[in-house]
Amino acid sequence: MAAKPIDSHNVTITRMSRNEVDTAVDWARQEGWNPGLSDAECFYRADPGGFYAAKVNGELVGMVSMVRYSKDYAFGGFYIVRPDMRRMGIGAVLMDFFQSLSRGFNVGIDGVLEMQQTYARHGFLFAHKNIRYGGIAKGVLPDRCTAICEEDFNGVVAFDARQFSTPRPEFLRRWLFQKDARALMIKADCGGGPCGYGVIRRCFRGHKVGPLFANSPDVAEDILQGLMSSVPGEEVYLDVPEPNGSAVELAQRHGMRPVFATARMYTKRVLDLPLDCIYGVTSFELG
Repeated sequence: MAAKPIDSHNVTITRMSRNEVDTAVDWARQEGWNPGLSDAECFYRADPGGFYAAKVNGELVGMVSMVRYSKDYAFGGFYIVRPDMRRMGIGAVLMDFFQSLSRGFNVGIDGVLEMQQTYARHGFLFAHKNIRYGGIAKGVLPDRCTAICEEDFNGVVAFDARQFSTPRPEFLRRWLFQKDARALMIKADCGGGPCGYGVIRRCFRGHKVGPLFANSPDVAEDILQGLMSSVPGEEVYLDVPEPNGSAVELAQRHGMRPVFATARMYTKRVLDLPLDCIYGVTSFELG
């Protein structure tokens, strides 16, 4: 029996509370997205006003996020309707709200492949696929890898901005130093800032590496080795931009296999990112 559509006027959308963001992460876990244990806090602090709840009679039935990184760039995620409320028009209400919210911004998303054509019909532009590789962690900590500390922070923010397209210090402040995580960098030969860095964090299942940004394949190799050396024998995942052949080879060299994929898309224009330096996406929810 077909689900009965809900009158859009009965759907209210409000900003999420901090506790509701915990619910968003739990819904993502139930969808099989396997978020990190500290993702809710890190995501919320990146933009406390960027998470939205759809409700019917005060009951949470759907959600979406649009985290603003600059005056004209944002990243969308958590586009989820509660399973028992699907095919009732709530997703369309959320999409209309998202598109209204995103006016004036170029918004990136990592959408599941099954939704790619739907997003395209709403004007999203395809950039490339990201492929999640999974395997078992093994490696040793190379001598040139060092733990990221407070005095490295500004240099990491500057390096990160070149790969991400805009600075995101508020997010990185939490991401780099979160609980149950390790953040490593390799400094450039000339001293000063990094030529690569990466973070590994504990998730509901195993661990995820992200971001993994590096100026060369050998730097990416050493950082990945160092990160995995902290969780030997455990499950580990790396989200790789498919056009970066060196990143694909890196994952395969470590015995990792594809387990999931997304479509990176944008609302206004495809960003010209240095994909050859992006060996691991930070997260599918925040870019």
